[in-house]
Amino acid sequence: MRKKRWDEILAVSARLFREKGYRATTMEDISNELKVTKPALYYYIDNKQDILYAICEAAIKQLVEGVEEIVSADMEVEEKFKELIFHHIKSFSKDGDITTVYLADESELPPDKRETIRSMSRRYEKLYREIISQAIKEGKFRKLDVPMTVRAISGMCNWLAAWYKPDGEKSAEEIAEIFFDLILKGCKKD
Repeated sequence: MRKKRWDEILAVSARLFREKGYRATTMEDISNELKVTKPALYYYIDNKQDILYAICEAAIKQLVEGVEEIVSADMEVEEKFKELIFHHIKSFSKDGDITTVYLADESELPPDKRETIRSMSRRYEKLYREIISQAIKEGKFRKLDVPMTVRAISGMCNWLAAWYKPDGEKSAEEIAEIFFDLILKGCKKD
């Protein structure tokens, strides 16, 4: 499968799922938007659930790969924490349709595929927890409820996909700086 065409299918599908809703979007809507016949679309994909799975997988895979790289990097824990927040925000600001669909419609996947995506999400959360736990252990952060802290940070960053505009008042980088400052002040040991 040609990567460029596949990326186009995912981008168009994600935009339509976001605009119309996953359930309301048909394969015909997608093929019309791509200006291809339905049989041509079915050459690339078997059904709408497969497109949704590919969208969700792309979103969580990007997050997991980035955090794995950050965790393994040779840098201070506070710098890792900052990189983690910046990575999360950049990912969600860059691919708004894909990340919004992942967050909103992942539950529409069949149980086996939903579990695969949730397993990847748990991996992401585990790595996030490791960085925060390391910061606590090193005395950089105060004692925190690590799972709750990760959920709070993720929620704050995830919500960006709903309101961020690339041409808005603040760039993704500026928003990441603001978020990092707020979060760090809440976590840091006095």
